[in-house]
This record gives sequence, structure tokens and C-alpha cells, in this order.
Amino acid sequence: MKIAIIHLGAPAGGMNAATRAAATYCLSRGHRPFSIGNGFPGLCRHDSYRFDGLLIIGGFEAFHALSELQKARESYPAFRIPMVCLPATISNNVPGTEYSLGSDTCLNALIDYCDAIKQSASASRRRVFVVEVQGGRSGYVATMAGLSVGALAVYTPEEGINLKMLESDIDHLKRALQMIRKREIFQDLYHRTHCQHDPRRSQGPLRISYVCTRTRPTRRHPHPMDRVRAVRLAIRCVQFLEDNVRTPKEILADPSTASVIGIKGAAVIFSPIPTLEKEDTDWKDRRPKSAFWLELTDIADTLSGRKGIPGSSTLTANL
Repeated sequence: MKIAIIHLGAPAGGMNAATRAAATYCLSRGHRPFSIGNGFPGLCRHDSYRFDGLLIIGGFEAFHALSELQKARESYPAFRIPMVCLPATISNNVPGTEYSLGSDTCLNALIDYCDAIKQSASASRRRVFVVEVQGGRSGYVATMAGLSVGALAVYTPEEGINLKMLESDIDHLKRALQMIRKREIFQDLYHRTHCQHDPRRSQGPLRISYVCTRTRPTRRHPHPMDRVRAVRLAIRCVQFLEDNVRTPKEILADPSTASVIGIKGAAVIFSPIPTLEKEDTDWKDRRPKSAFWLELTDIADTLSGRKGIPGSSTLTANL
């Protein structure tokens, strides 16, 4: 088999490890792996190779690309080959999996950074840190990091934020801890510059310090967990391509030959792209419709003493 390997979207920890594992395994099985540079323009330039399988490594862009390729099979016979997407993004927002490559590396770097901030916060009784993190329109990074470092409040795009909630959190801050986490959605409704330039920010019981981690590198080297997952999933992807070698007509009739590999619990699964599109994809916000970590936001609120804040999902559920 001639197997093409392509990266799409932003880099994430573990992508190179996955590529190396896939290429090495292909060679050991007698296949010919091809590394495709420059995304789909590079793939078009290598069309003459007539690939027998395609491995796409990336985040939501890779998921979207696989969806488009699967739909294009009707018009373009070159796409009637087995194709698989290996999710790799720090945002962990790809439908069909609970974990994406790079998310663990991002969390470890972010937690180290927040631990250093907590030392600075503990040196003052009037200081509050607002930390903005990466994640796009998915609150996975904010929720998991906030739960790990003991943040007093976690704001996510899924839950949203309003001024009444923010006012209640500030009152709670005056009585409780000295650290608060923030998500990018915060900017849409209550911009950080309001806090930074508000004349009241340096008066009264609290002084606000804003920290943005989006422009900082997550980690120079991938975390071991991402490397292990990368090798494990990449080999399974190549095995998936091997198991789905069929005639172009048979591949066109079977949508499961274009799938996303994922981790659900302790199992590695393959989910057909049409099923994920129909049942578990929020195209507008570029994230899954359901996620295992969403219920952890209530736990984070309970541990911080924030449970029951106006506008929160916990309060709404109790009404």
C-alpha cells in the first residue's frame, strides 16, 4: 500500500511522534509511507502517486477535511480509498474522542504556569489573577486546569457568562481565594480592558492582574502521555487502513471507510464521519455536542464554594 500522511491545522504535542510511528510501522509491514507537506496543496501535487490510504493528523480542521473528502467521493474517484483522522489539538474539541494528542501536554504546561502564579498571589491579600487560556470555543482546557489548580471560578463557552454572575464571583472573591480562571469567551461579553482600565481596580479590597497564556508555548517537548497515545493510535490507524482495502465501488458504498479514531473510556474506537456529523458535531462552535468533562464544572464550583451562583448550570438544575 502507498499511504499518505498529512498534518492539518495548528501543531500539537505528539503529532511528530504519531507520524514517526505510522511511517515506521508502514515500513515494517512492507507499505510505502509518504509525508505530504503544505497541506492539501501538497496532496494535490502528489496525486500522480495514486495513494491507497490517507492518514490525516490534526484538530477540527482535519475532522472537517475528512468530512469534505468523504462527501467528494461521489465526484472524485481518487478519494475512494480508506481514510482516517487522528485527532491532535490542545483544544480537545474533535468529535468522536475524549482525548486529543497535545491536550495533556498543554494542561501540564498550563498547570505549571498557574502554580507559579499562585505563589505570587499568595504573597498579597488583595490580589486576584485572571488567567486566559487557549481552547477556542471549547472549555476543556479551562475546566481541567481550573480543577487541577483549585481555581475559584472557571468560565467556559459552553456555560457562558453574564455580568450578574461576574458580580457574584467578585463578591465571593472578597471572601475566599485569590485566584480566578477565565476563558476566551469572557472577552466577548466583558472585555479584559474594562478590568484593566477601570479606576476602581486598584482600590478597595481587590487588585486585578490579568494574565494571557495563549501567546506562550505550551511545552518544548510533548508530555510522555501524548507520546504514548500518539504511537498507540497511529499504529491502529495504519491497521484500519489495511483492514479496509477494497474496490473503489465498495469503499464508495461504505461510509465507515472514512472514520475518526478516538478514545472512549479505556477503549480505542473508530467512528464513521457521517455518523459524527449527524449526531455529535456542533459546526458553529467547532466542538462536540456532548463531552465527558462538562459535568466536572459542577464539581469545580462545589469545591470552590461557588455552587449556586446566579446564571450557573448548577443553580438552574436546582430550580
